[in-house]
Amino acid sequence: EQPAAGQLRPADGLRLRTARLVRRASPLGSARLGQKMASVSGRSLQRALLRECRRLGSEWFPSPHASDRLWGQGSYASSGELNPRLLQVLPRSICEGLTAARRNPQQLAPWLRASLRKAPNGGSAEEVGGDWVSEETLLFLREQGKLTTCTSKSEEVGLRVTAVSGHVAGHPAVGKGQYVFAYNMCFTNTSSRRLRVLSRQYDFREGSGALASQIKSETPEAAGVVGFTPLLEPGESFEFGSGVVLNSPRGAVTGRFLVMVEPPLQGEDLALHRQMEDAELVLRLAYFKGLGTEQFYLPLGQLRFDADVPIIRQL
Repeated sequence: EQPAAGQLRPADGLRLRTARLVRRASPLGSARLGQKMASVSGRSLQRALLRECRRLGSEWFPSPHASDRLWGQGSYASSGELNPRLLQVLPRSICEGLTAARRNPQQLAPWLRASLRKAPNGGSAEEVGGDWVSEETLLFLREQGKLTTCTSKSEEVGLRVTAVSGHVAGHPAVGKGQYVFAYNMCFTNTSSRRLRVLSRQYDFREGSGALASQIKSETPEAAGVVGFTPLLEPGESFEFGSGVVLNSPRGAVTGRFLVMVEPPLQGEDLALHRQMEDAELVLRLAYFKGLGTEQFYLPLGQLRFDADVPIIRQL
């Protein structure tokens, strides 16, 4: 029996279904499907990265995690040097932006967003923005978002202090229901004058707001920072670390630092000054405060502690 016009024979239908199956199973068809899926994945990552950039804000600049290795330690560095703890976790894709934004940190976030938007809208994850569109970059930006809740920055009369905190899980000294937090602080002299940090004052609080402990300005322990009264030349930085034990998984510290402008000295006065730089800390503080040079307080903006934000274990 002849089929009606336009009607397929049974055998024709079988051949047609078979041809479709062959096309679907062919290497070329699989490759095209894989490319389409990779393109979707790449565009999704691109959108996720742009969302994280918006959350971080236009003034965001990468911050290193806190490290307990700095506890009780202090060191000087040039203000242009990148923190080694940051370099340890920094994706390769963002290193270029850090170099470009070294002189003006506020340029980094806009530069990052512009780089992501310039990426093509098709292609694989590698083709959509290259190194930018990667799970590594997305994870880094998300971690930076969490870290912003445990960072602080303030500046006064040409001296800036930045701080970051982190939870030290499994610390051997911790008791039941206690939490150990490490914090790192960095002074940077942005002025043209030589500045010296003389003392500190802290108020540590539990998550409830109750006062946990204090370092009062008139007590001997307030002298210096971790044994230093750091003198900062213009453009120089000094970083130090310490820690605190709280009875809650969250808390905060506020405070201030007493700073003096280093006086211009000569002859015997200069020799005595250098000798006093190595004196016992409380005696050293009394000498510096008695010089009569200009002094001011640098406030420490509230630095939060959160058990969900860990320290970094340096290599």
